[in-house]
Amino acid sequence: MLTTSYPRNSSDPSGIFIKRLACALVRRGTKITVLAPGDPSAKRREWENGIEIVRFYYAPSPLMKIAYGDGGVPENLRRWPWLMLILPFFFISLIINTIIYSRDCDVIHVNWLPTAFFALPAKIIRKKALVVTIRGSDFKRGVTRLGYFILRKADAITTVNQRWAKDIRNLIGPKVFYTPDGVETSEEIIDPRKRFGISSDKIIVLYVGALRLIKGADILAKIADLTMRMDSSIQFLVIGPGDPKKFGFYGLPNVICAGSLSPREVLAIFPQCDIFVFPTRHEGRGIVFLEAMASGLPCVTTALPVITEILTEETGIVVQVEDVKTFAEKICLLSADPIKRKIMGEKAKHRIKELSLDWDTSATNYLSIFEKVLGSEYSG
Repeated sequence: MLTTSYPRNSSDPSGIFIKRLACALVRRGTKITVLAPGDPSAKRREWENGIEIVRFYYAPSPLMKIAYGDGGVPENLRRWPWLMLILPFFFISLIINTIIYSRDCDVIHVNWLPTAFFALPAKIIRKKALVVTIRGSDFKRGVTRLGYFILRKADAITTVNQRWAKDIRNLIGPKVFYTPDGVETSEEIIDPRKRFGISSDKIIVLYVGALRLIKGADILAKIADLTMRMDSSIQFLVIGPGDPKKFGFYGLPNVICAGSLSPREVLAIFPQCDIFVFPTRHEGRGIVFLEAMASGLPCVTTALPVITEILTEETGIVVQVEDVKTFAEKICLLSADPIKRKIMGEKAKHRIKELSLDWDTSATNYLSIFEKVLGSEYSG
């Protein structure tokens, strides 16, 4: 399992969905080796939950800054342009280590389309099946020439939403599959009112995600500003990495920016909030809004196709991208109607169960695809 991000410790959300899928596959009797970039804070090789984790080194330890942090590889290269000098060594190490560690495997499973290019030598040399999962940030511009080349060479392609699966299947053929991620919930409870000093008479509107333009952080700040003038009982709780000042949160008394929390803490906070807001501009799947639904929260989110294929009128409210006024109005509407919030939240929870959005089902779907490519049904 090849990935450019994987949790470095129990508090790290980087690639947490890759870890959850790997754990579910192990529960299904699969032997997993995860190959991920090295990092100064992580061991080079370890075993966890029955998974062998190998982190490939590509530079002296203090200089390994390419893969991890807010926004991953693309954002790190923009943040520190000098990393471009190290990037060739990153690619070379990725290729070599993929060839080495794919020797005893049956399938090379690559997460993110561009990464698959560097797995092609291992596929050719080792004669292994190659399965590529498209997750979101790797598909902002659709299928590029390089992407088309990779898709043709892969033995199977999976996507985390139905629309992309349909579009790529029309382009490539029947070796394209829809493989939705699973959704986690928590039995643990963390009261955000006690944790962050929010009074009991406030309606908590939760946002979880990196503070980035693509995630609509600037839109969220505008929503909070407008909402403050419409309903003083609403308190926004923003969880995720990024600079709040950069996006206009500074000086908004109805916003608490909590910064990054561990995946465990986030899951425990979800059920104790009242509304989930998600004004994102682009998503592959949007796992956090699915986790909010599974936790029983009504969602007010952007009307992206990948979201509306899950969210219904009974389980949440969708708003056009960047429509700040409507976002604020819908949040205020839910804030004033606790019965509607409860009914919508319960139906949202049921919707996740109805669609079987759990990791064991996701692992079963992947195993079925692995068996098909090993049987040469979809030779690439």
